Amino acid sequence: MNILAIRLSALGDVLLTFPVLQGLKEKHPKAKLYILCKPEQVPLLRLLPFDVYPIVYKGSAFTMAKELRRMRFNRVVDFHNNLRTFLLQLFMLRFQWRRVKKMNGIKWCMTALKQQHLTVSSIVERYALAANIALPKERLSLNSNPPSASALPVKYVAWVLGAKFKTKQFPIAKIKEALAACSMPVVLLGGKEEQAISEEILHSFPKTLSLVGKTDFSEAAWVLSNAQLVVTNDTGLMHLAAFFNRPMLIIWGNTVPGFGMGPYACTHVEHFEVRGLSCRPCSKIGYPTCPKGHFNCMQRQDTALLARRINALFHQETPGSPE
Repeated sequence: MNILAIRLSALGDVLLTFPVLQGLKEKHPKAKLYILCKPEQVPLLRLLPFDVYPIVYKGSAFTMAKELRRMRFNRVVDFHNNLRTFLLQLFMLRFQWRRVKKMNGIKWCMTALKQQHLTVSSIVERYALAANIALPKERLSLNSNPPSASALPVKYVAWVLGAKFKTKQFPIAKIKEALAACSMPVVLLGGKEEQAISEEILHSFPKTLSLVGKTDFSEAAWVLSNAQLVVTNDTGLMHLAAFFNRPMLIIWGNTVPGFGMGPYACTHVEHFEVRGLSCRPCSKIGYPTCPKGHFNCMQRQDTALLARRINALFHQETPGSPE
């Protein structure tokens, strides 16, 4: 039996499919699982403790469908559900095709009409409905390896700097304000795009350890799994941290937890939001810059409160805390 899952978006979106891929493997243990994804998402699959075979999307929908049709999939689960995947179905001549419900109508009401009382169920639960499985009760244990770049403190705060869109990224001046009120070891995580930010932070806080641009996904997973606390934007590594259920402080900018894209199955999460803004949420994804120019959803974040929560949680023992 061959099963194809499709997810062509950001890294975090692919990570959110993992509990469902786990459920598919449990329900169909002899099946061969494939996922159609982008090339930059392929290394994520090495985190899984079971085999999921990547198929990299290339060319047009027509040529891709021709390649997929030859593989004779028994089931196709479309976690993406857009025009491109509709064309794939059309060109593959598939009548049985299960799609996730994206709930874009509700999200439009939230962003365009500012109906802030509305919420959307977790995307993981909607993925599971599309796959026609029950979500596993056991938390997925990801593969991870300690980073070779630097020796880490025994206890530390992992601070995730990155985000795909700037309106989801905590400004560097606000990070400095919070760090100035914190005395514990901090390990910075992010991609090469955040290198300049990490260097500026290190200039002001030389005792901070930066692993920005120095870890692969497996190493980043290890750093997050052993952190006393994770501070993060709404970004891919937030979803990676969720698998380890570490205490987490999430800083939200233009997006909101109500979109259903928050960390899944976490019991130690606190959300930092600037509530009551008439312009928020402004997008279900994000923008390169604030459409209004003021960026109040981040600039008005209470860094003093954030620092107090970091200090308190760092010294608080939680279930599963590193020794």
